[in-house]
Amino acid sequence: MPRRLTGRGYSASADRMDLTAAKALLYCALGLFVLIAWARERRHRRLSGAPEKFWPGTTYAPAAAYCVAAAGVILITIAEAAVEKRAGLTEMQSVLPAVFIFQLLGASIVEEMLFRGFVAPGELFGRKLLALIIVGSLVFALIHNFDLSTPEGKISALFAFITSLWLYVVRFNPLNPDRSLLPCFMAHTVRNLAVFGIKGAQGFISW
Repeated sequence: MPRRLTGRGYSASADRMDLTAAKALLYCALGLFVLIAWARERRHRRLSGAPEKFWPGTTYAPAAAYCVAAAGVILITIAEAAVEKRAGLTEMQSVLPAVFIFQLLGASIVEEMLFRGFVAPGELFGRKLLALIIVGSLVFALIHNFDLSTPEGKISALFAFITSLWLYVVRFNPLNPDRSLLPCFMAHTVRNLAVFGIKGAQGFISW
C-alpha cells in the first residue's frame, strides 16, 4: 500500500501536482493559440488564394492521408505496449496525473509545428529530406528526456524516434501532395491519446 503523506511531505506533493497542472494547462493554451493562428492563415489562403506566409503547411489533404496517418500511429502505440509487456516493463511505468492530458494535447500541435513545420520546408526532397527526417527524429526522441540508462527509457526513446519518422512520412508522402500539417496534427494527437488511454487502462493515471 502506498505510504500516506503527512505534513511537509503532503505539502510538497501538492505543490508538485499544482505545478504539473499549471504546466499542462499552459502548454495546452500554447498549442491552442498555435492551432488557431495556423487555421486562420489557412482559411485566409483558401479564400484569397494567397501564398504561404508565416505558418507552414497551411493547406488541405485528402481523407486517405488522415486514415493512413492515424492507422500508423495506432500500430506504433500497440507495438510499444506489446514490447513493454514482453520485456516485463509494464509495471515499471510512472503514474501520471489526469491533467497531464492537456500537456499531451498541446504537445501534439507545438511539436508538429516545430519538427514537421518550421524546420521541415515543404519543398524539401531527396537526400536533404532524408537527412532532415533522421536528424529531426533523433532530436525529437532526445528532447523527451527519457532515461537511457534504463530498459524502459531506451524502449520509450526508440518508439519516440519511430513515431517521429512516421510523422515525417505523414507530411512528405504522395497522399499529402500539398504537404499539409493537418494530418500531422491529427496523427500526433491520436498517438498521445492512445498512449494516455493505454496508461489509464493499465492503472497508471491518477484521477
